[in-house]
Amino acid sequence: MSVLDDFGLRLKELRLRSNMSQDTLAARSGLDRTYIGGVERGVRNISLKNIELICNTLDVDIGYFFDHERFSLHAASLKKELERPFQDRFNYRVETADNLIAWQVTGAISSDEIIQISADLKNACLRLASGKVKLLVDNRKMIVHGQPIVFQQEVREKWEELQRWFLPHCEQVVVLCNSRLMQNQMNRLAKRSGIIKVQKSLFVEGEAWLNEKLEPASLFEMR
Repeated sequence: MSVLDDFGLRLKELRLRSNMSQDTLAARSGLDRTYIGGVERGVRNISLKNIELICNTLDVDIGYFFDHERFSLHAASLKKELERPFQDRFNYRVETADNLIAWQVTGAISSDEIIQISADLKNACLRLASGKVKLLVDNRKMIVHGQPIVFQQEVREKWEELQRWFLPHCEQVVVLCNSRLMQNQMNRLAKRSGIIKVQKSLFVEGEAWLNEKLEPASLFEMR
């Protein structure tokens, strides 16, 4: 396989994991759709500047783009996934004694749903001691067709807004990720929002990680 073929496959993998069409990727990156298609087929060369544009649109570091973590080319279509009951895709709990809010995302979240989620989590946070709140975010079960997914751009933007709001209230934030792809995106998002100062994003290779029951106390003790 040539370097252009391998680059094209990698681009398609990450585009599908992000649930983007070629048209969407082209529109958001400012590149032509036929150019994107040619790059994915390995018949078009690509400049470093355009690699940077594509990586920023996919919200991954250039270094991660060339990581060895690979995915299937099965499209991460979320239409049917979003038809699942909302409570099967998102749940949270508040442990007042520990100033802890723990939530779990087990599927895709729509841009409308994230608005309600944000309102609920803000209300929960305001009942705890400001500046001492701990957040435990478990995204390990964000998997469709046996493959990890990450948040769509519209949802990431709302998460970023939520993180900015949470920042003055939080002491520690732990995010459990389903892949290095998600870990990379969560770190990028945290840097933009500023919450990276108190956040750590965790990922461990292997199936056991996705199902392991983890105690909050041990996670927040880790440095």
